[in-house]
Amino acid sequence: MSFSTSDRFSALDPKDRDRLEALAKLDEFKAGQEILTSGKPVEWLYLIASGGVDICAGAVTLVSLRAGDLFGELASFAELPEGIRHVAREDTIVRVVPKNPLLQELKAHRSLATGLLSVYCRSISEKLRATNEVLAQLGPVNFSRPPPPLQPGLPAGARARHLSAEESAWLQMLGVRLDVEDGSILVAEGDTTRSFFVIEAGVCEVRKHVAGGEKTLATLGAGDLFGFMAFADGKPRSASVVAAGAVQVSRIDPDALDKALHLNFTVGFKFLGTLCGVLGRTFCDTARAVIANS
Repeated sequence: MSFSTSDRFSALDPKDRDRLEALAKLDEFKAGQEILTSGKPVEWLYLIASGGVDICAGAVTLVSLRAGDLFGELASFAELPEGIRHVAREDTIVRVVPKNPLLQELKAHRSLATGLLSVYCRSISEKLRATNEVLAQLGPVNFSRPPPPLQPGLPAGARARHLSAEESAWLQMLGVRLDVEDGSILVAEGDTTRSFFVIEAGVCEVRKHVAGGEKTLATLGAGDLFGFMAFADGKPRSASVVAAGAVQVSRIDPDALDKALHLNFTVGFKFLGTLCGVLGRTFCDTARAVIANS
């Protein structure tokens, strides 16, 4: 398994895959060996060539990675909570790329920069899905999406939103504005649609079917996103989102990235970076909830 042959990188230009491969070297870890731990610098991007790696929170396994999976990308977008470790599940061989030389390649080759961010979006989304499932099994706890870093000017106890006003405004430009009635289902659990949504005004509830019925997991408001995991990884919706009163949203469809890149590189790069940031912060908050409830 290499950057040149991995299906995960198949959408990248062959020359960009070769650039990654030229930077890579092989490393090996024995079963049970700790590879990464929160609080320490992450200087490499890892592609598992063979074997497997578990992302653990204390004694709980959040994600089980296998050959073809990435790790190390999360640290570029969020600070991993204390107690998160990446441990070799068995004897494991990885291809590693040093992040500083990689950064120079990304600056020099725009197609590699946007292509790699797309790969990161999918990779982080898959980790988030797995971690959500772990938290759901712990019992009746809230495993909703997290706030981003604290925003200045918020009253005490207020929850920061996914997006700043600026981020929300330019994402809305890529979408279609919808006025939604109370009780309307914007996305349905199990659906295979891939649009995601920015809430402009009003409140939505995230609901999931659990043993005994349906549970409300989170309440979202203006400046929040939902549906972004399906957009990133193409997998079915993990929960439903329902309008709790009249709501105004912008729907961003699966071709939004193409639209952004057509405008210019900066918009496309910013689009992907924003999505990676939201996914990364959400993963970290969900991991914290697992630690707190296990």
